[in-house]
Amino acid sequence: MDTPKERASLGLDIIKDSISDLLAQHPEGLTNVEIATMLGLESNRGGHRNFLTWTILGQMMAEGRVRFDKANNNTRGRDRYFAT
Repeated sequence: MDTPKERASLGLDIIKDSISDLLAQHPEGLTNVEIATMLGLESNRGGHRNFLTWTILGQMMAEGRVRFDKANNNTRGRDRYFAT
């Protein structure tokens, strides 16, 4: 893998696998902030907090790798992501 696109794709796959592994270790689910913090991917630029992990979680939901539970449907009172 020599091209920037190939390296970026590999990096994205590694982050997705890391999120999957992390969620598998937390059956109670995690928030986007918790995921970003645990993986050292926190960001706060231009009013968008942890946008990178939020975007990747959206991709993973579309792929069926993650499910999302709104705060009013879970016992922890915060929007949470779960492994599928």
